Amino acid sequence: MGEQLLVSIRDAARLMSVSTRTIQNLIAAKRLPARKLGRRTLISRSALEQLARRDTPSPSIEAIEVRERERRSAA
Repeated sequence: MGEQLLVSIRDAARLMSVSTRTIQNLIAAKRLPARKLGRRTLISRSALEQLARRDTPSPSIEAIEVRERERRSAA
């Protein structure tokens, strides 16, 4: 069938040469769109290609900022 349209977090990390935590942080920061299919989180190859083409700030810092905003809005 050729190239997969959607890949797992582990495969996305391998393709991007980063850790799975980095991929999770990018998803949490809404910098990388992902979708749930059953219990799996899947990412489109086109989203990974778009991410690779743009300049992005550190996903861990951005994830922390997102969590802080969510924490403040919940209070």
